[in-house]
Amino acid sequence: MPGKLTLLVRMLINNWWLKLLALSLAAVSFYAIRETTGYEVDYSIPVEVSVEPGIAVLNQEPATVRVRFRGSRDDLLRLDERHIKAVVAPKAGEPDGSEKAVTLSARDVEGAAGVNIVKIEPSVVLLTFDREVETTVSVAKPRTIGTPLIGTVSVEHEPVTAKIRGPKRRLAEMKQKGRDKVQTEPVDVDGRVESFTKKVRILPPSEAWVSRIEPSEVTVKVNIITEIETRTWKQIPVRAIARPGDAREIYFEPPAVDVTLEGRVEVLDGIGDDTISVLVDCSELETAATYELPVLVHLPCQTEVHPTVTPETVKTFIREK
Repeated sequence: MPGKLTLLVRMLINNWWLKLLALSLAAVSFYAIRETTGYEVDYSIPVEVSVEPGIAVLNQEPATVRVRFRGSRDDLLRLDERHIKAVVAPKAGEPDGSEKAVTLSARDVEGAAGVNIVKIEPSVVLLTFDREVETTVSVAKPRTIGTPLIGTVSVEHEPVTAKIRGPKRRLAEMKQKGRDKVQTEPVDVDGRVESFTKKVRILPPSEAWVSRIEPSEVTVKVNIITEIETRTWKQIPVRAIARPGDAREIYFEPPAVDVTLEGRVEVLDGIGDDTISVLVDCSELETAATYELPVLVHLPCQTEVHPTVTPETVKTFIREK
């Protein structure tokens, strides 16, 4: 009997250690899992509504919801808020003013693979439907932000009209209130020195209701207009371009010409007398004779100014020594 009692005590002691070991392992597993997936982050994401052709969303409340995501730190860091959205495709009833409450769930959230969604606030989106119609509106001239480094700004854009598809009631209100013009994103001209062209997005007429715009962009030509000036350099000597080793004598009549440059003031200010070269190409002339040849102007900034020469041609005399 004492032997059996001793055996029973030993089994209880052994089981106690096993239970303690199991409890310790469970605790380690719990904290390991919590460390791996216990991080949380909240994002505000847009709610997109996909409807059948001919149906439009007249009102949507709210347009965005706040979603709490849970997962590992690495998975949460990989989330890109710009690509996360909730998309619902409810069945509309009668399109003229019918309402529908849509409950959001985790399966409606796109762009958040690898993490869990633990909370959506608010979880219900109230939609009002209308018939979808199309109208043509004007596209306002894009506004500019910033200041160019030189000159002033002139803006042109193409196309100047766009088509909007949206709720019949909203588009009718736009026409009645004379707001049949849409804006574009601004164009940044800060620090610019030259004209340029870029595409900018047409902005929706309202953030409160859903619309589709075609085209979605316009091409904007931004002209940087600078002060243009004309200056003349008198009696610049004419020089010959000859073949290497050419020992013939070359004379010009007149021996000097006037050069007029048209360009931006700041460019002309950087041109000195020693930077203007007036040349006549004699490298292909084989026979000693008299020629009437055009005068060429060489400048360090040939693309930024427009030169003219007076006279445009000179008599060229080539003589053998």
